[in-house]
Amino acid sequence: MLSRRLRPQSAWLAYRGFAAGNAPDYDPDFLGVPRNHAELLAKRPVSPHVFEIDGRQPHYKFPVGAISSITNRATGVALSVGTGAAAYVALTGDLGAAIVAFRDAAPLLVFPVKAAVAFPLVYHYLAGLRHIYWDHARYGNQADKHSPLEIPAMASSSKLLLGGSAAATVLAALYST
Repeated sequence: MLSRRLRPQSAWLAYRGFAAGNAPDYDPDFLGVPRNHAELLAKRPVSPHVFEIDGRQPHYKFPVGAISSITNRATGVALSVGTGAAAYVALTGDLGAAIVAFRDAAPLLVFPVKAAVAFPLVYHYLAGLRHIYWDHARYGNQADKHSPLEIPAMASSSKLLLGGSAAATVLAALYST
């Protein structure tokens, strides 16, 4: 069974003129591989479709719909982590007292922390409402191009979602009890 698996490789080696066991680690003539192939591989970024070889500027500009989708996933993760942290503090101590102590100890950080808590809540909720709309929209004739999932509609709803979430986050962070 093992010899059958190795047969295509040994046939290729024989075709290329190598005896069994004498195959080189690198064949520069194989399929036009350039001589500096190893150097090019070392310069290759983690994902060639995201950053240029210099690693400084993006090679691919994400559409606003992709940014919106990634942000929705990130806010979901942030909500899960935040809920777990708040539950841990509530179970091991007094959550209300911890919030009051933080507010008294660092009054300049209250607004940024409130915004950091409010943004995932607002964004994820509004993105969920958008998904419900997408799920229940009547698409009709696809040739008419009036679907909420068409690229122009997706871009405008993503911009509206980002802007509306930012505005609602500022309002929520400014609100004090």
